[in-house]
Amino acid sequence: MLSLIRQARAAGALLLAAFALWLSGCVGLTPATPEEIVSQRSQERWAAMIAGDFEKAWTYAQPGFRAEVKQADYRKRFGDGGQWKDAQVINTTCEVDRCTVRLRLVTVLSLPGFKGQELRGGIDEVWVREDGQWWFLAQ
Repeated sequence: MLSLIRQARAAGALLLAAFALWLSGCVGLTPATPEEIVSQRSQERWAAMIAGDFEKAWTYAQPGFRAEVKQADYRKRFGDGGQWKDAQVINTTCEVDRCTVRLRLVTVLSLPGFKGQELRGGIDEVWVREDGQWWFLAQ
């Protein structure tokens, strides 16, 4: 009889642990807000830009832009006046299918007379939702 009680308690503890695990998984399934999704995508895009991975950064541009500007040509759209050093999303505000991301950007200048100096400032970028995905509105 004592063995049966121990088995029942062990089974109950196992069931309780499984329920807690299931419940924690459900909490993780809460859908992210558009602001959270776009902020993350913007930060990922800028991480690629800072790393000089323009091929990856290109993948965040909306499909219409990517149809016109080939991945191999994306780098050519940026000058050689400086190198991005840091980008941080400050805030993101969204409407139905459009978000504006405010970023703090740090650039190290390579222009004669300014070489090595840091330029800090804020920029805004626009993201749009197409076919359920958020894309950088490249121009």
